[in-house]
Amino acid sequence: MKKTGYGESHAKLILVGEHAVVYGVTAIAIPLKAIRVQATTSALGNVQNQLPQVDFSSELYTGLLSDAPVDLQNISALVREFLQRFGQTLKWPQTLQLRVESQIPFERGMGSSAAIATAVLKSLIDFSEITVSTADFNQLIDLEETIQHGNPSGLDALVVQADQGYFFQRGQHFEPLSLQLPGYFVIVDSGIPGKTGEALKDVAQLRVDQPELWQRQMDRISLLAPMVKTLLTQASTRAQHKFGRLLTENQQALQQLQVSTPELDQLIQKLNDAGALGAKLTGGGRGGCVFGYFADLAAAQAAQQQFTEKTWLTKLATESSE
Repeated sequence: MKKTGYGESHAKLILVGEHAVVYGVTAIAIPLKAIRVQATTSALGNVQNQLPQVDFSSELYTGLLSDAPVDLQNISALVREFLQRFGQTLKWPQTLQLRVESQIPFERGMGSSAAIATAVLKSLIDFSEITVSTADFNQLIDLEETIQHGNPSGLDALVVQADQGYFFQRGQHFEPLSLQLPGYFVIVDSGIPGKTGEALKDVAQLRVDQPELWQRQMDRISLLAPMVKTLLTQASTRAQHKFGRLLTENQQALQQLQVSTPELDQLIQKLNDAGALGAKLTGGGRGGCVFGYFADLAAAQAAQQQFTEKTWLTKLATESSE
């Protein structure tokens, strides 16, 4: 074992397809590599012939992970499963000190749970020097995401450790994207925690209560990702304007699925009024973040100045934050 193990990951932004992706509709998401999570694992105490306790430190909670609040049961389960599945034959220190530093706002639709889980798992693997297959790694993250969200698509888990965007269909395939379309995103934090699990359940219930409405929106969203995929490879003003219209089309469908809120709608309208070519929520909704797409840096910077909320400015073509 090493003295200290390290793990990193980053945020993500869903461009089109959230919620629908759970039902097999294709979606597109990109990494936000400048908005990072870092985790470190180190040893405290003498070596022993039993699994260690875990001392956890993060913005959310500091203390023994076994005593962590319900909001961290996903991470607690992930660490416990890793130790029990892969660590039974190793000599561990009495205590593992697990530290998490995250720039991703919690429960805002930017992949914080998957990103933290990924960084934590990487730090545990690095510290213990245990060999974990890709399949086992993904299974552990899926365990965490299932606890956190109930019915995850797997998109967050993929993109928070990726270097490029993905065209993604649940259980079918994922295809890396080359992003050539110019322009910038202004991402705005509503300050309201998203309720992804609740929203997922309500969309599933809407399928039962209003199947025709539900199906119309799924059909509507299903047309978007293939068109967006094509536009992202282009570098024309015409492509920019069409991409913006498709973002707005996706937002209208999400409103019909009842996962947007008046507060999110107001921020989206403010982005549009500030010159966005299109704007929408990202992630599970019922709170979290929204973003607007702008043709150039000057327009994006001018719009960003109009918000007192926490914002990020991201260049689409290189997937890096300014």
